[in-house]
Amino acid sequence: MHVTKDSLGGLLFAAIGLSALLMSRSYPAGSALSMGPGYFPTIVSTLMLGLGVLLFLRGLRAPADDTPFAVAWRPLALVTAAIAGFAFLIEFGIIVSVTYLVIAAWFADPNRKARALIVLIVIGILVPILIFSVGLKLPIKI
Repeated sequence: MHVTKDSLGGLLFAAIGLSALLMSRSYPAGSALSMGPGYFPTIVSTLMLGLGVLLFLRGLRAPADDTPFAVAWRPLALVTAAIAGFAFLIEFGIIVSVTYLVIAAWFADPNRKARALIVLIVIGILVPILIFSVGLKLPIKI
């Protein structure tokens, strides 16, 4: 047996999916017509677990990687900081938190373009507002 990037990624996906599935068991799932708070997390975590198992099996059947396994620390740190910052800034509203999220994550891309940044910020702000505020009529701070 050999270790490939796909098999390691599959194990990571499966572990996250399994842990989320176990956590979501404490919430009532409801049904497709009357979804409870555990319905969506159960579906997503089950799909993630299944994807992880498939990716792991695919990685086992693939030829061994000759390239050394390396972690891209800069993008990993920037994306993690973007997500954590979004979580802290969401209290200030969608515009502030999404703008920070997109800018911080944008710096993780080595091929970043300034024009793409503006488009990503606009789409990143409009989509949640249209979904949550306009579509679902949830009281979110804009």
